[in-house]
Amino acid sequence: MIRIGIDVGGTFTKAVAVDLGSGEPIARVAVPTTHRAQQGVAAGAIEALQRLLATARFAAADVRLVTFSTTQAVNALLEGDVVPVGILALGPRRERRQTQQRTRLERIELAPGRALRLHYAYVDLEEASEAVLERALQELTAAGAGAIAISAAYAVENPAVEERALAVARRLGVPDTAGHQLTGLYGLEVRTLTAAINASILPRMRETTAWVKAALDQSGIGAPAMVLTGDLSVVPIDQLADLPAPSMLSGPAASVAGALRTNPTVDALFVEVGGTSTNIGVIRNGRPALRYVRIMRHPTCLRSVDVHVAGIGGGSLIRIERNRVVGVGPRSAHIAGLPYVSFAADLGQPSAWETVAPREGDDESYVVIRDAHGRPAALTLTDAANALGLLPSTDYACGDRARARAAFEVVARALGRTADDLAREVLDAACAALEPLARDLLREYELRQPPVIGLGGGAGVIAPLLAERLGLRTAIAPAAEVIAAIGAATTPLSLIEEVHVRSGPELLAAVERVERRLVAFGATRGSVQVVVEPIPERQASRIRALALETHRSAGLRPSIDRETAHELAARALGVPATSVRLQFENPYYWVFTASVRTGIGPFRRERRPIVVIDRHGSVCFHAVDGSCRALSGTETSNTRQPSQGCACAIIGARCLLLDRPVDIDQALASGEGGCLLVGQPARL
Repeated sequence: MIRIGIDVGGTFTKAVAVDLGSGEPIARVAVPTTHRAQQGVAAGAIEALQRLLATARFAAADVRLVTFSTTQAVNALLEGDVVPVGILALGPRRERRQTQQRTRLERIELAPGRALRLHYAYVDLEEASEAVLERALQELTAAGAGAIAISAAYAVENPAVEERALAVARRLGVPDTAGHQLTGLYGLEVRTLTAAINASILPRMRETTAWVKAALDQSGIGAPAMVLTGDLSVVPIDQLADLPAPSMLSGPAASVAGALRTNPTVDALFVEVGGTSTNIGVIRNGRPALRYVRIMRHPTCLRSVDVHVAGIGGGSLIRIERNRVVGVGPRSAHIAGLPYVSFAADLGQPSAWETVAPREGDDESYVVIRDAHGRPAALTLTDAANALGLLPSTDYACGDRARARAAFEVVARALGRTADDLAREVLDAACAALEPLARDLLREYELRQPPVIGLGGGAGVIAPLLAERLGLRTAIAPAAEVIAAIGAATTPLSLIEEVHVRSGPELLAAVERVERRLVAFGATRGSVQVVVEPIPERQASRIRALALETHRSAGLRPSIDRETAHELAARALGVPATSVRLQFENPYYWVFTASVRTGIGPFRRERRPIVVIDRHGSVCFHAVDGSCRALSGTETSNTRQPSQGCACAIIGARCLLLDRPVDIDQALASGEGGCLLVGQPARL
């Protein structure tokens, strides 16, 4: 029984087959990402899958699930691989002006110098018959729109008119997106912008999805194909064809998911070093920090792993001007079409160097090494680490140290320096560019002395040096070079939905609806863990549903033991482990409390912080001061309801409701009992 994870990165596409019995990878491959192929990056993903099957370590019939992580959606925006979008806005006649102000977007900047072309049409809701909608859509396509974004006022509460417009667009054969498909949050302008961004990449993503599905069919793999989104949801690949925007930053999400699988932790800074870029993000309370994505200066409704991205990776070329190092990257050896010096087996003794422009329009400052026969190779960040002997022989990035050192000696002689000094200067330049990004995250999330977890094939090149500059300890994740593919393969089925509700019963009904959707995707009924969190700034709730699955004992996402949970609770509460007490447990959660005394004499004060740890090491609930009480299914009637100002949690058999006054009797109506927590909120 096999799960396959395929990660489409900027430099390489990597695939891993994981044995469900042991939870360990049994085969792995890597191929260059095929940016220029007719089938785009799908060609590399198909090749990686075929080579994985060719290892003969398993048969196609053994595969139970294939999960992809990809940054193609965000790359399409950055590279301008988009179509013009027609915005069809709908609103009440009495609010025509306000609706038009919020939906007529003048310009959506996607990247420096690149903007999305927009066309606009407006229809009053009172006049939105199928004939009128069809005429408006035809006018938009005639003006040049290659896809349609539909945005109606109040569609969060009643999406019927958006659904009617979608039906007309599909009858006309026009790629389409409606705001309510992407989010249940209010905010007409941001919903319109998010729908327009999603629509702009629909044609390309539909082609990619079709190619990948055809390859799976040809390979004989009949297992479901899924896509990991940026917020760690796992959705069917068919959804990528209609809603590709949520997959932005799924690559970093897959990497941190893989890291947490091997090393549960409360707080950490993760540094994912690929061949072209480095992503720096935060693990907070046992899971990745998430936030709403911004496209340039534009806010969206899309939630994703919060990462800071720099155009510096293990394959980044060194730049020299006027006999001094002026930077590293953003061009990489892969983009330049050159091998790294450390891995260029056909390269003879380095004897000369020059500076070139890898692409038209680039500065002519990127260093290329040549041997006596004129054969070229790129001088990269990885070569600097190899020249200094910083990488152990077991590291993925370890190459030919002698050849790397000889290349640096050739350049250093011309600059009047030693090879060691030049290599250190290169690494210092890279770390100096990354350090401000890391410090911003440490400050924003108020992290104190977290470990730095190195991910990606270039983790050994950058992560230890950056951690040293920050005064933090380092841990390189096992199998760091394929950690994103492992994360994609082992991430449990999950869904995230954001809803507006006005009562406890409505919230519980929404929980049941999300659970049913996850079961429809293949989760085992009764194994779904549901967490509900507040979104105070939007007066909404976020429902996270996770399929624990009947075969989770296979090790895909190992459960932690009580001792590990106790240690994590102590770190989350900031107290010695001896001060932590277990108050409640069930098959899915532990509830821990502590007693913290401060002050002296008449100013002496005692508070009782609470933390809930789930079976995979995530902090689900944290109150800085409060109380907890175990409840049976018949004990709820005399229990006070928490007030609006309190954080609260009700833990039942498999459902955790956070910071939401709900009907306790109904929440625990299953008769399985639970635990009521009430206290002063702590930042999650």
